[in-house]
Amino acid sequence: MRRSPALPALAATAVALVLAGCTGGTSAASADDDGPMTAFFEKVGGSYEDEDFEKQQREVEELVATCMAEQGFEYSPNDPSSSRGMDPDDIPEWDSKEYALQFGYGATTSDELYGGSEEWVDPNADYIASMSEGEQTAFYEALWGASPEVDPEADPDAEVEYNWEDGGCQGKASHEVYEQDQIWDDPAFEAMSEEMNSEYETLADDPALGEAQAEWAACITKAGYDYASPDEAQQSIFDELNALYEAAAPDPEAEPDPEASYEPDEAAMAELKKKEMALAAADYECKESSGYIKAQKTASRALEDRLWEKYGEQLEAIAAKRTPAK
Repeated sequence: MRRSPALPALAATAVALVLAGCTGGTSAASADDDGPMTAFFEKVGGSYEDEDFEKQQREVEELVATCMAEQGFEYSPNDPSSSRGMDPDDIPEWDSKEYALQFGYGATTSDELYGGSEEWVDPNADYIASMSEGEQTAFYEALWGASPEVDPEADPDAEVEYNWEDGGCQGKASHEVYEQDQIWDDPAFEAMSEEMNSEYETLADDPALGEAQAEWAACITKAGYDYASPDEAQQSIFDELNALYEAAAPDPEAEPDPEASYEPDEAAMAELKKKEMALAAADYECKESSGYIKAQKTASRALEDRLWEKYGEQLEAIAAKRTPAK
């Protein structure tokens, strides 16, 4: 099941993306004039070309197979090339007008961009089908980890912190390939990240950016929408997308069905795509006419310079003692 993550706030700079624990495509801050923070995190984050991503995915699948074998199960690795998306060179910069008109925010269009539009065939389907119900449960628990026990008195809206150690063989393998020995796994970086995030939030206090955002809000209102900022508009699409996936998700207390797709309703997805494309186009036009794009680039670069002056030496020191990214 493919599911788009919630959009990091003001995702146009690499600072927020890295501090949120993810990496995005080419942004305004990195397209022509890399800021020092963007350049640093791109350097320590490794390459995200298709061939590198597929290599890492194969490493994960092989590690999963070894882990499952240790627990007494057969596991046939998935082929990452079977879900390959567009050539990265053919994808416009994600904050460009071309991107907005072709792919909206990359929410409902993620399969087209990154793969998954073709029906996925699980190479383990026949093996799983040959098992008893109890064996299937044990297989999935080994693969993904046991479902957490639900406290009926717990807050249903409370955030559950992910722990790779509870994620079965997939969690263990993903941690080893993508997270282990990365800079953000360092206690010193974790101690700085909250402080850096707090400083990043001051970007919204930039006077020129605030003025441009107010003009953007007036523009988007004339276009028939009610949002206070471009990030709020963009996030609303991802929120709706996640809601569709949540509505289609299986009952956590029910036995998993290996033949179920758990994909959102096609009509609802088509309607959301129409909404996304229209909103993204209006959003970009308003950002352009209000001067928001220029103001954001200027404010982002100034913020990166300030952050690097304050944290650059510490970040370089942390990076120097970590194993290079895979």
